[in-house]
Amino acid sequence: MAEVIEIQNNADNANWNPFVGEETNELLRSKGFANPDRTLNENGVRVLDETYRIMQVCGNPNTATNSETGIVIGYVQSGKTLSFTTLTALARDNNYQIVIIIGGTSVNLLDQSTKRVRKDLRIDSRYGFEQKWTQITNPHTQEDFDTITNALDQWANPTFPNNRCRTILITVMKNGSHLRNLADLINGTNLNGVPTLIIDDEGDHASLNTRARWAARQGIDVEDLTENEVSTIYRRITALRNIFPHHTFLQYTATPQANLFINIMDRLSPNFIKLLTPGDEYTGGIQFFRENPNLIREIPLNNIPNANQQLQEPPDSLLEALQVFYLGVVAGTVLELFRLPSQRNRSMLVHPSRLQGDHTTFYGWVNTIKESWRRLLSGSDEEEKADLLRDFRTTYNDLQMTAPDLPAFEALTDYNLVHAIQYTPIVEVNSRRGATPQINWQDSYSWILVGGQSMDRGFTVEGLTVTYMPRNVGVGNVDTIQQRARFFGYKRSYLGYCRVFLDQVTIDAYNFIVEHEEDVRNRLVGFDVSNRHLNDWDREAVLDQMLNLTRANILYDGLDRDRFGDDWYRINAPHDTENLIQSNSTALFDFLNPKSAMFAEDEGHANRTQEQKHLVARISMRVCLDHLLNKLKYTRESDSATYSSLRGILKGYLDEHPDDDCLVYLMSANSLEDWTRRTRRLDRNDEIQQLFQGRNPRTGEVIYPGDSEIKNENLLTIQIHLLNIRDTDFTSVPTLAIWVPEHIGRDIIRQA
Repeated sequence: MAEVIEIQNNADNANWNPFVGEETNELLRSKGFANPDRTLNENGVRVLDETYRIMQVCGNPNTATNSETGIVIGYVQSGKTLSFTTLTALARDNNYQIVIIIGGTSVNLLDQSTKRVRKDLRIDSRYGFEQKWTQITNPHTQEDFDTITNALDQWANPTFPNNRCRTILITVMKNGSHLRNLADLINGTNLNGVPTLIIDDEGDHASLNTRARWAARQGIDVEDLTENEVSTIYRRITALRNIFPHHTFLQYTATPQANLFINIMDRLSPNFIKLLTPGDEYTGGIQFFRENPNLIREIPLNNIPNANQQLQEPPDSLLEALQVFYLGVVAGTVLELFRLPSQRNRSMLVHPSRLQGDHTTFYGWVNTIKESWRRLLSGSDEEEKADLLRDFRTTYNDLQMTAPDLPAFEALTDYNLVHAIQYTPIVEVNSRRGATPQINWQDSYSWILVGGQSMDRGFTVEGLTVTYMPRNVGVGNVDTIQQRARFFGYKRSYLGYCRVFLDQVTIDAYNFIVEHEEDVRNRLVGFDVSNRHLNDWDREAVLDQMLNLTRANILYDGLDRDRFGDDWYRINAPHDTENLIQSNSTALFDFLNPKSAMFAEDEGHANRTQEQKHLVARISMRVCLDHLLNKLKYTRESDSATYSSLRGILKGYLDEHPDDDCLVYLMSANSLEDWTRRTRRLDRNDEIQQLFQGRNPRTGEVIYPGDSEIKNENLLTIQIHLLNIRDTDFTSVPTLAIWVPEHIGRDIIRQA
């Protein structure tokens, strides 16, 4: 009898209550998530809880129809496959009749996903009545059709025992022909009352409409796009979905930038979001680039080949990377760490560029180095051997700083080191010689892989410890660069043996990407917990100007960028919505009145005019954000989006610096009751022409330095102005100028 796991449920948010049965429990136990008494351990409970909450927002199998689109976001190499295989098992427990997994864009990636799913669901180890699955890959034949219809007939037959029905599990390549074959095969089949789950693995890749930008330029509305006006795979996925009256379409990805920023009326724009939490052993961008930056090594520019710099021999940084790797291989052998599941392999990845010619060059260099070192360590020339071992000793000393269990240097040399060098296979992973090689990881403990795009998205490098990637960031798309981080993963037990060799620009890019990734997740967590519709999410995020969000061709809407930091932000049209002038004034004085005693006259030249004298107070930044900035509303398009972005930046900053203060200036005020209204004119765009008063006088002794100098360089500074607007009836209009110091500021990207 299946053990029922109790899940903490928020009844207000739950769409329905799935049943956790034997399929789900046994999958998690088989993955090592069980205690000796067969109850789930902490990690097992985490995976089950997240999977349960995903299933809750999928279609209730007991309803007649459903059409939902959701996105599930994890981290790179964090266990997304485990999440959707567990979800697949839970779908079976809840009588989903069909599960379709749209896998990789290559045969290798689809095979990898299919083997993983068959293993996790124990399809190859069960027979007869124990078997709960009928699995088909790329269905297209009459035999496949008969298999599918036969399984559906059993579900529809009230006299056939429900526990003997099999869920149809289809894995299909993300390819136009294979998706069309699947749709053609089942089109016309009676699918009423057939709850279906469609999982799009790497849902940001190839699935989205790559003609969206073209359509926008043609002035075609998103909802009016015809089949001939969208890209092929997008069209095939849409056609497949249209066949199923009851289905949920789930996009799984670690790089959701494209999915989140497509037009919200797009057919693949997600309605709901779920965030995955990695296990304790996971090491991602935060661990590598923030907590352990000593694991990152800069590749000098003179070590990177390019059109203007052709290298005639292997660069020194590649030699260092190979030394680190081989020492780690020997250490693993000596310590027998490979007996642990996380230590079954030691691998090195060399990723020079996308060009196969570069792969061949580096492949040749690595082989040349291997043979040279093997010869020197095995030969009779003791002087040359000693020179090489001195180089290894230098690398060993560096490795010892992060790997405290590293055996003595003498224990790693001699035959141990020679054997590691001689018997580590070196494989060029690309299609230069035909089909891309598949790595049989069990054939060797250690591997060196040389390649490019074939080892990006979806490719798992077992036991990866050393990455050598002199490849530049290219056009700087966040999702592309992020997916190259094969060095992320469950590596905490051997993190000290890891090294990542990158050029400085790429190191900077990953640091900015870490900040961006965490910002996006923080902005979305409320939508996850509360099951809020994603159409309500403001499409904006922190992103440094050196990077692009994603490829432009899938974005129907343009993107705007704002730079905050070491500059003033000003409201351009505080008068834009007339009824807000009074409500803003009320909110302003509700904030100021209880704090009037905190304000004092600012320092300045004795000869200042009254208009050049101000009141100032130091107030909690949190209080100012919550009770002033968040209360004031400005509706002009050029103001509202940027003002919202600024408040988001301040909120994020306060999450890490909750006790910081800011300065608040009441410009031209003696008191709250005696506050001079400055007069300003509007320009041709109906915006304030010149808010700031300038320096006085312009030459000679400075009596007043100008409004722009009324600030503290290192503190957030809020200037509050009350304006009478010339040639209008607008009086006492509250407006803001906000100085954002460099250390608080961020770059923001948002949907226009």
